[in-house]
Amino acid sequence: MKTGMAVVLLLLGAVEAQALRAQPAALPCQTFARASPAAPDVVRDWLAHSSDDHVIVCTAAGVAQDAAPLYTGESGVTKHGTLCSYSSHGLIRAGSGTASRLQRFERGEALSMALAGGECPAPHATATEQRYTTTYDLTPAAFMSIMQYWAAAVDSAQSFDRELVCCGAGDGSAAAAAGTALAAETRTRLRAAIAAGRIKAAGVTRIVRFSGRGLRRRYALTLPDPDSRPAGATVYVIYLSKWAAGPYHITGITHAAS
Repeated sequence: MKTGMAVVLLLLGAVEAQALRAQPAALPCQTFARASPAAPDVVRDWLAHSSDDHVIVCTAAGVAQDAAPLYTGESGVTKHGTLCSYSSHGLIRAGSGTASRLQRFERGEALSMALAGGECPAPHATATEQRYTTTYDLTPAAFMSIMQYWAAAVDSAQSFDRELVCCGAGDGSAAAAAGTALAAETRTRLRAAIAAGRIKAAGVTRIVRFSGRGLRRRYALTLPDPDSRPAGATVYVIYLSKWAAGPYHITGITHAAS
C-alpha cells in the first residue's frame, strides 16, 4: 500500500491544490455573479475587471476554524456539438483591510467537460446527476477519445480483461507495483465493480495529462471507488499511455485514499 500511495502522491501532487479547489461541494459554498447584491467587495472588484462569469467562495467552517475562504473564478458553460465545458482557476486574497484584493494563483486553467446530447448539465452536480470531469492540460478532442476508450474498456468484465491482456498490465512494462499481490487485488476489486455495473455509474471525476516531450502521452484518470466505506473514502487512479496515432493502453491501476 505504501508503494502505491507514493506513486499517486508523486504523480498527482502537482495538482492537489487544484483538485481541492475543483470540488467546492465538499465545503459550504456560495456563488456570486456581477449582479449579486451580497457579493463581498473583493469578489465584486474582481468581477469588475476579469472575464470570469462568477466566483465561488467556499468557507472552511467546521473544517478548520482559522482557514481562509477558498475562491474560484469560473466561466459560463458553453456547448460545441455534444461537448459541454467551462473553465476555472483558483484565486487567492492578497493584502489586508481595504487594500485586499483577489488575484490568480494558477497560471493555467482547469477545463471541466461533459458529453451531453441535450442540455448541458449544471456544474457541481450532486451524486445523482450527471457530472463534469475536471481536466488539466487536456484538449476537448483528447477528452472525448479518452472517455470513449474508457467506456469501452469498462463495458463488461470481459472488455476490461482484454485491455489488461492487450496492454501488459501484469508484466515489466507496467507500473512498478503491477506485479505485486496488492496490484492484483486492486485489479480484482475493480473488475468486480465493473462486472456489477457500478463503475459506469461512478464516472470519471478527473483526468490529468502529465507533462513531457516526445510522441508519448501519459494520463491519469481518477474515479471514485463505489465500494468504499464510508462513501468517497477511496478512489481508483487509472494510468493510460498513448503513442502518436496509436491506441490507448492501461499502464497501471492504483487504489488510494481520496
